[in-house]
Amino acid sequence: MKDAKTPDHDKASGKRPLLWILVTWLLLAVVTIILAVKIHSLDAKLADTQKQLTQAKSDGAEAQAELDKAKTATADLQDQLTKAKAQQSDLQTQLDQSKDASVQLQAQLDRAKAAAVVQQAQLDKSKAQAADLEVQLNQATAGSTQLLSQLDQAKIQSMDLQSRLQKAESDLAQLQPMLLKVGRMPVATSFEKESWGHGLTLHVNNLQQQPLTVNITIAGADNTRRQSNVIGAGATLNVEKLAVGDKVVIASDGFESLSLTAQ
Repeated sequence: MKDAKTPDHDKASGKRPLLWILVTWLLLAVVTIILAVKIHSLDAKLADTQKQLTQAKSDGAEAQAELDKAKTATADLQDQLTKAKAQQSDLQTQLDQSKDASVQLQAQLDRAKAAAVVQQAQLDKSKAQAADLEVQLNQATAGSTQLLSQLDQAKIQSMDLQSRLQKAESDLAQLQPMLLKVGRMPVATSFEKESWGHGLTLHVNNLQQQPLTVNITIAGADNTRRQSNVIGAGATLNVEKLAVGDKVVIASDGFESLSLTAQ
């Protein structure tokens, strides 16, 4: 025989479903609140992410602009570098040309120094001859009264000659008038070794201010050759293909012959 249920047991059984419903609603409310909080947090994070993305796009645009500027600046620098290289090449060419000109000028200076030495030697000889001439003129004064007027004129000429000699020390170009008076040929000579061979070249400089006709005889070991030339005023005649030891004689009407040995 089944036990009969009491009223208290029926009341307890009726309250249990309500309790489960309340608990379920509480759990749903808690889950809803948690989800709402997470959604709000995700929305905030999404907003921050969107803001960061916008800022990143802005920074990217600025970076691209800076990159474009850098590319433009790089292209300009490359153009400047190309121009600088071209200018450097031009300057190097000018430097090489200046060096070549300097070498040529040095060679001309060496030749001028050699000519000056020769002219100075001729000037010293002219001074000695002028001094001898003055002594002879002084001796001739006591020899004859008829030559007194000529002697006075000779003294004047000797003083004029001395003045010209002093002037020739500072300007060798004025040497020619004195050389004419003492009978020496008004030329300066120098030898130069030929750069393309083993021969020598004789340079003959005309020191007077008018053309000079010269006859040149070259006596070598095997043969003798002659040539006649007209050297312009202040010009230079080059006699090439001389061998060491060749005898060279330079002659001109009205002047003493000049003998040289190639060396």
